[in-house]
Amino acid sequence: TLFRSVKTLRDEYDVDAAFQSFVLASGNLLIGKSTVDEDSMNEPLSHYFINSSHNTYLHGHQLFSNPSATAIKRALLHGCRVIELDCYDGGRNGPIVMHGRTATSPITFRNAIRIINEFSHAMSNYPVLITLENNCSHWKCSELAQILHEELGEKLFVPPEEVRESWLSPAALRGKILIRSKLKYREESRANSSCWCSCWCSSSSGKNTANTDCAAHLKWLAANGSAVDAVQKIRDRCFPVCRAQNVRACALSPSDETNTATSATDFSSLVYVENVKLPTPHQSTSLKPLHSCSWSESKLVSQVEEIGRELIARFATRHMLRCYPSAKRIMSDNYDPSLAWSVGAQMAALNFQADDISMWVNRGKFLANGGCGFVRKPEYLMGSKLGPPSVPACTLNITVVACSGWNTFERFHSYETPTTYIRVSLAGSFLDNKSCVTSAFSKRKQIGPYAQPFFNETFSFDIFEPRLSTILFTVHAKESTAHDAFVAQSCFPVTLLRPGTRLVPLYDQYGKYVGGQGKTACMVVKIKIFDLDKKRTRRELASLTE
Repeated sequence: TLFRSVKTLRDEYDVDAAFQSFVLASGNLLIGKSTVDEDSMNEPLSHYFINSSHNTYLHGHQLFSNPSATAIKRALLHGCRVIELDCYDGGRNGPIVMHGRTATSPITFRNAIRIINEFSHAMSNYPVLITLENNCSHWKCSELAQILHEELGEKLFVPPEEVRESWLSPAALRGKILIRSKLKYREESRANSSCWCSCWCSSSSGKNTANTDCAAHLKWLAANGSAVDAVQKIRDRCFPVCRAQNVRACALSPSDETNTATSATDFSSLVYVENVKLPTPHQSTSLKPLHSCSWSESKLVSQVEEIGRELIARFATRHMLRCYPSAKRIMSDNYDPSLAWSVGAQMAALNFQADDISMWVNRGKFLANGGCGFVRKPEYLMGSKLGPPSVPACTLNITVVACSGWNTFERFHSYETPTTYIRVSLAGSFLDNKSCVTSAFSKRKQIGPYAQPFFNETFSFDIFEPRLSTILFTVHAKESTAHDAFVAQSCFPVTLLRPGTRLVPLYDQYGKYVGGQGKTACMVVKIKIFDLDKKRTRRELASLTE
């Protein structure tokens, strides 16, 4: 029997059929079905990483792309739980959402809130946070509050006084939409006749005549009609180039000023997560109420260098920290969120429209916990002993064995299967940052028209923070140019990896499966996980971090 021909063996046992039935089976994926750990969802909001977006309403880059409710819908359907809206006074249709001081066009605040209400809990019944960059004047704040009440209804969480000194849990806030905003607003000085119209006046005539012409125009309008009509006409004249906030201060009477305070109070009663400006976490130690602050990526780096991870992590155990891309990223590319997660920042806000490496890692990270958008932080970022691990927790060995469905990628190279290689990267943690690359596969070097890549190459990763880390697979096509072409990607949380020979499905940059119509597009890998303390294979990696 041992000496029968290979042909006879193939007749009796179809290797290709066995490969399709057992290795490429849907039940053999690299990770199993991810489900929500309901028991872990009863802790304060500050104990979780939250899937967060930056300038969610933008479709493209930061300067000229058009805001759209569709962009907000897409983010929510990709699991986003924190939506950012930049709000301005607007015109007759009410407050607007736009990227200030750019050429982006606006959408109405009502339309933005309406789409959030419709899709807020399409992917998860856990809460959604709307973080408002509120640039509205005081008198428009009441309109913001009214729209939130009308469009969100019972979903809108109105925090009672007794919960303002403690964070509720995601479980307690199921089905709710929370408001995150500042409570202190820019003062509108009546003595300052200069208004936001100056940018319109100077750009249209070449001279800055706002201090005289606009002030005189306002006084004339106020004398011949209501103050509101005066403001409306000036705002319509300047809209949407400028915000015309200080314009109103030139014409309103003291009684009108009193009404604005009431309006701001109405809006403030809806804010559960107060956003404040803190130069350093040192200033938070003496503050009793809970609050949130936002740091740009550059400020995050400078603070880590100046005061260290431990103090920032201590701040984030009680308060909320949001990090966002630098203003220099006008093309809407993203920063690496690994540092933000490594210091315990709950909200690493990313440009969801970018679909770049940072977004792939973000999608992989939030596959954990059933994709609900909330992932509990590890104990060392919340307990009394704060600080990064000093030694690796485990070693991960990945063998890239082979691939299937490579004819799917013929479009990348003149309708022939391209010369490809695979990059395996550890990401998501500041300490765990390593990449390995396979050799290149060329169809011309293989035998047969249906030859598929075979690598059988093993890479080893020492992992310090498995609860933060993700494993990212990217496929690249060799090009004659300086940069090789991206082909496909797939990313998963390290804690969900299953040992053994597993299947890795491949997706395009937008997160769509590249196979389909009966075609497969995947890799076959072999996973081994070693506990460095006991030198043995572990089947449950999560137990390493308990």
